[in-house]
Amino acid sequence: MNIIYFLEKLGLLFSPSKTRGVFNRFSVFVLAMSLLLGACVIDQDTHSKKSKLYKPSFALFGDSISAFWPVEEQFPEFETYKKAFPGRRTYEIQEAAKNDTGKYRSCMLNGGVNDFLNNFEPTWEEVDATVQRQLKTLEILNDRCDYIIVLNVWSVQLPWPVKAASMINLEMKKKVTFLPRIDPEDLIHNEMLLDGGHLTDEGYGILSQRVREYLRASLPEFWLEFL
Repeated sequence: MNIIYFLEKLGLLFSPSKTRGVFNRFSVFVLAMSLLLGACVIDQDTHSKKSKLYKPSFALFGDSISAFWPVEEQFPEFETYKKAFPGRRTYEIQEAAKNDTGKYRSCMLNGGVNDFLNNFEPTWEEVDATVQRQLKTLEILNDRCDYIIVLNVWSVQLPWPVKAASMINLEMKKKVTFLPRIDPEDLIHNEMLLDGGHLTDEGYGILSQRVREYLRASLPEFWLEFL
């Protein structure tokens, strides 16, 4: 791809015609330096366990959805870390993030439904408390992660808390407007659910594609692919 076209797509070329040549050269220089710096962001925790070659790190914080994610298969270009555990509620996810001392190139946060297991008539006050804990966790992760993506809740089936999942989805859309967010209710369908809540390989594959699209477009390490 022509680099000028790429810069226009990124909105970097906006100068008047008389100075466009100067700004174009400057933009190319800035992009080149960004690529160089991105490629040099190497931390001991972000080296491949097997090949020892650099891979950007990707940490998943959350509950069983993140814990069961086949990340090594679906994110081969990343060094992945699961900071998630089945059954975790939002206060436990927050504690896990608080106690983690790692530094990651990118992170993803999910969770919330476990707060309402066996609670089929949640109040908005309860849902707001759950979302507020997730917002606090995002504040904590902001010091751990260079890039963050938030995974919202999809429509679940019984015996999972159907009403709570829908309410969490709505509140997350209202409150999480400052970070990239995946709203999966139109991506995940009933046939992609194992037990009404957990995902099949197909469901994970669809979400992984969305997450990878964001990460590869955001991290300078991958920008060469767009040139």
